[in-house]
Amino acid sequence: MAVQRYGFIFKAPGMQFLTHNGRLESDAFAATVCGVASIEEAVLVAQELLTRHVQLIEVCGAFTEADVEQIRSAIDDRIPVAAVQYSAETRQRLQQLSN
Repeated sequence: MAVQRYGFIFKAPGMQFLTHNGRLESDAFAATVCGVASIEEAVLVAQELLTRHVQLIEVCGAFTEADVEQIRSAIDDRIPVAAVQYSAETRQRLQQLSN
């Protein structure tokens, strides 16, 4: 069975999860996207996504492996939590943006 309910959490300064969120839907798929400013907010969002019967949560590359593990633990590993991964070249290019 394919994923039908998907959640994506991204982390950026100034995001407020109660304001910076949205939902995209078709007849066969629903995606919830939410911006957070901290790992603590990401944990709250992940727990809320469970109540919406999301089947998979992905988080942006701004989250560390420890953050992803904290989210998994907070939801008792009830659904998969995956993280966007960047290649070494992409990480280098992103680093240049912040200089």
